[in-house]
Amino acid sequence: MKNTVKAGALLVAGVIALSGCGSSEGEQAPAAAETTAASATPTPTAEAQQYSAADLETALTAVRDERGMTGLVVNDASLRPQLERTADALQNIVITPEVCGDLVTNNLAEKVDSANVAVMQLNQTDAVTILSYEDASFIEGQIESNAKQVDQCAEFQMEVDGQVSSATGKTVEASTDAETTEAYSSVVTTGAEVLEGYQISGFSGTTNISVSMTNPADSDGAVAAAEELINEILAELEKK
Repeated sequence: MKNTVKAGALLVAGVIALSGCGSSEGEQAPAAAETTAASATPTPTAEAQQYSAADLETALTAVRDERGMTGLVVNDASLRPQLERTADALQNIVITPEVCGDLVTNNLAEKVDSANVAVMQLNQTDAVTILSYEDASFIEGQIESNAKQVDQCAEFQMEVDGQVSSATGKTVEASTDAETTEAYSSVVTTGAEVLEGYQISGFSGTTNISVSMTNPADSDGAVAAAEELINEILAELEKK
């Protein structure tokens, strides 16, 4: 189905999110978003519970319907084959410096296998992804990896089938009701094409809720909207 394929493509952002990218900000994290999180790695403290695939789909559908939105909600069963293909595809991307590629692909297959997932399309390019893991160690490892990426991968290159893209990333100030909030922006340049992406993520227990946006007209407004959406989804999940 055309819409399912489109949502699967948007899941690329979710796969990158679960591999760890950006910086972390939580109760013990530095106050400024631009400050590296290496000195304080917050650990989710809520009761570790993996939400079922049905729980994730239900939460996204409830928030969508409450808002009067029309975006497609795609469940785990439909996304699973595409999620696995995307993870495999990332293995074929050459990322330099090498340490950046190692951080992206670290235990990626295991993370994919252990996660339940659901995606809601916001528009042609933007989506919200929920990943809920078997245990909190995946979240803890991701936050630790994020701190390393802030230090070592603010600038990097990606090569796919001979085509080279350059990327720069920076942290973005954001706050949600989740135990840990992570936000970053990136600019990817491929030839004459320049894409600016934002990813805002909230981590609680074993769950990562991420909003991915491309070329927002109002970046501050887009971040604020993402924060609100994450809070609403988190509240819906906590009803389970």
